[in-house]
Amino acid sequence: MNSTSATFLHVTDAHIAYAGTTLERDDRKTVVAGLQPQTREAALRQVFERLAERLTREGRSLDGVIFSGDAQDRGRQGGHELLLDLLLSFFGPLGITAERIVATPGNHDVDRAYDPGTAERYRDFCATWRIRGCVVPWLDGVDDAGSTAPHSLVGAGKDWAIFPINSSNWCHAAAVLPEPLASVWAQLPQLASGSDTDKEGKLQQQLDALARYDMARISEHQLEQVRRLVDRTPRPEHGRQLRVAVLHHHLRAPSLREEIKAFSDISNLEQVRAFLRDREFDVVIHGHKHEHAAQFDHVYDHGGDTARRLLVVSGATFEAGRETDAVRLLTFGGLPYTPSIRVEPIPLQRGGVDTALAPATTRRLWASQSLPNGPTTIQGSDIDEVYERVVAVGGAEAEGNTLVVHLDLQATDTDELPLPASYPMAEPLEPGARQEWLRELVGWWQLGRSKLEQRMPFVHGSRLRRFGGKIDQIDRIKKLLEQKASTRALAVLVDPFRDFTADGSNEEFASFSLVEFKRRSLGNGRHAVEVIAFYRAQEFARWWPINVAELRSLQLEVCRHLNFAPGRITTIAADARTHSRSPTQVAMPIVDRWLDQAPERLHALANALVQRGPRSEKERLAVEGWRRCLTELEDVANNYNPDGVPVAVEGLEVLASYMQISVDDDTELAHFVRELTRLAEDNRGFENGVRDRAAFDTWSRRTLLSIADLRDMTARRLAAA
Repeated sequence: MNSTSATFLHVTDAHIAYAGTTLERDDRKTVVAGLQPQTREAALRQVFERLAERLTREGRSLDGVIFSGDAQDRGRQGGHELLLDLLLSFFGPLGITAERIVATPGNHDVDRAYDPGTAERYRDFCATWRIRGCVVPWLDGVDDAGSTAPHSLVGAGKDWAIFPINSSNWCHAAAVLPEPLASVWAQLPQLASGSDTDKEGKLQQQLDALARYDMARISEHQLEQVRRLVDRTPRPEHGRQLRVAVLHHHLRAPSLREEIKAFSDISNLEQVRAFLRDREFDVVIHGHKHEHAAQFDHVYDHGGDTARRLLVVSGATFEAGRETDAVRLLTFGGLPYTPSIRVEPIPLQRGGVDTALAPATTRRLWASQSLPNGPTTIQGSDIDEVYERVVAVGGAEAEGNTLVVHLDLQATDTDELPLPASYPMAEPLEPGARQEWLRELVGWWQLGRSKLEQRMPFVHGSRLRRFGGKIDQIDRIKKLLEQKASTRALAVLVDPFRDFTADGSNEEFASFSLVEFKRRSLGNGRHAVEVIAFYRAQEFARWWPINVAELRSLQLEVCRHLNFAPGRITTIAADARTHSRSPTQVAMPIVDRWLDQAPERLHALANALVQRGPRSEKERLAVEGWRRCLTELEDVANNYNPDGVPVAVEGLEVLASYMQISVDDDTELAHFVRELTRLAEDNRGFENGVRDRAAFDTWSRRTLLSIADLRDMTARRLAAA
């Protein structure tokens, strides 16, 4: 499954107006005719124009715009309409329509002449953002009678959803004064000013300011409405939905800069934090403080034991001396399983000059538990999610270090083995064919005896079921857990007498070193079997999923015998790594494994090639399998793997020997046999030689030519079929 991304423009605290808002960027001591004043409106227009040019040049589009409040400056008219028109004008060609703009009001956007919870308070905001079809928050006093406006923006694949929330309903609300103070307060301006009306007016303004509070608060009614909206928002078919909340006010101070005023923080902050935790939000985006930051907040459950991690993105504005982050691009990547956010600050520009961009910041939105240069832990119940995450950390902080993975697979009524949807296959296969391929591969690794042991002396099954030539460790585990002699039973795959050398040189044995099966009580007389496996080294893009499927197969075998439920699977890799996700290379090729698992397919394939077409269903399936073998061999030759390159030998030789019997005067068939034999010999020489990158490149060129010839000869022999 390929990850997806979504990019948004975040704008906050524009503070613009029809009449213009001064932006003093320069020290203008002299007034000169014709020199226009610097304004916020002109600066913002230039930022948008330059950004639109850059995005177009880079071939990028926008998935949406997030506006987190304060389009207006102290309630002066025009900010909302000016900002929306600028957004649509410059970013319309990049995919932005009103329906893809999320907007929430700020404390400068509410009309303080009206009480909280009244529709008049949001008249200017609604006349622009709501009427023109933008995504807006549920508003007290506006949406009580039923909402007709959209209150969320959801991605096409439903892997992200954005919910605006209004925190400005009580901003600039008048204080309710008790009597007799209320009566005296109303008379103070007149009593103190006498007949001086100017003084009386100034006193009235000052007293009104003293009796008003710029209070940040989110009503319980709104929180309940958003709860319902979040709960009924469609989820993606696979993986979690990344949830983003947008509000004007901060959850925490984004910097050390102090603001001293009443109600500087959200008054019911803990209730809001609990709401964000319970509704499983991942990101909160806000403005208000004019500070740039991207910091994690942790909201604990009621018991104080488990925390939900929230990334809080604080958006700055632009002003003299603070010009590096006028607006910003927010890119959510790695959806749905390994979500991250990249924050790109976009600075104010100067005419004709390319202003340097500040470095972008990337934050991972999922957690892996790790210590510096120490073990990393990943856990989950979704094989797709866990796989994407172990691949990510295996190529980053866990590379070369210990990686512990806990996987709680969901119990099913079938014995289907787990395989991530994005696992790299040599060729696309339908689910049933993928499961068949996986079962055959796992089955081969668990064979008690193999005809290929001289080449692969550490096939897991021979070590587990015939250790030292005589001990069936899996049978022993079943008996130990059944007899309740112990809650744990151990099997080892490393044999010091067989595998170790005196000086440690030329040692070659399985990375899979040991496995423990553990009985755990589920209550009511029921038990589960958990599996813990240790690997000396483990490659996570291709090998780890196969290892998990193998452990699951062993776990199911033990559970069937004991009538227990399969529990958690834990893998411990002492040396984690993730190579590029090239097509699957998991040891012995298919054509060689046929010698152990289905030798009759080699007979059937030889017959089909000799007689120029299959004459039975068995032969048709063998031909289909042979085409898959060629694809696998080709992919192996195309992708160097420092952990080892699996090559086909015995299967090719046996197929050639079967076909040799019928060569006679068939020169084409003779050529086919010679090419099979030559490829097998070349592969054996590579396997027994120095297998570095230079040797691989030389071998690969010859091998790809051989495979092309074999594919062409196969097509010609079967053309009549």
